[in-house]
Amino acid sequence: MCGRYTITVDAEGIAWRFGAERPEFDFEPAYNAAPTQNLPVIIEANGQRRFLLMRWGLIPHWSKEMSIGNKLINARIETVDQKPAFKSSLLRRRCLIPADGYYEWLKIDERKQPVRIVSSQNDLFSFAGIWNEWIDSEGMTINSFSILTTTPVASITHIHHRMPLILSPDQEGDWLRGPRSVEPLVVKDFLDKLHPCPSLHFYPVSSLVNNPRVNSPSLIDPI
Repeated sequence: MCGRYTITVDAEGIAWRFGAERPEFDFEPAYNAAPTQNLPVIIEANGQRRFLLMRWGLIPHWSKEMSIGNKLINARIETVDQKPAFKSSLLRRRCLIPADGYYEWLKIDERKQPVRIVSSQNDLFSFAGIWNEWIDSEGMTINSFSILTTTPVASITHIHHRMPLILSPDQEGDWLRGPRSVEPLVVKDFLDKLHPCPSLHFYPVSSLVNNPRVNSPSLIDPI
């Protein structure tokens, strides 16, 4: 799964990397991005990429309560086309989630050591995501997202049995544009062709990352 990640690049750097227009808002780097926070998302509309902030934890349009999103921070790639909470977003609202690392907890004896998993090039990448619009009882629109997960690549299989689907740069455009048909077999074939970027490594970090209220550059320092 993916329950915590990092995006240590500012708004200008994110927009440049993903070919989106520089947004009017600022974004402070997130060294401990956590569910319910508003975080950077890249979508494509009319052939143009847009940079938005969305709440992490997808809220289905039919939900009566925003809190359901707290349980929908991840969507399994194997079943995302079947789940009622995710299916319409998969077909119509795919997105890129900019990141430069994510946290996982490695079990060592009787304790869990937090580690940060990054690309071998230590560069900015993207998770495959889906998003949705939800309108609350007062008529306010809230955009929210979920991160797709998949089976881990060989270098991190011993850490956790799931990982976020990290797209290679040449997969990003295909993901945003999506399958050419909504026929189940076409969608399934589209999903089956997605494979996570294999060049990952990890290093141990401070247990301060366990607290989602802590957001400090020191969290990504190796220990």
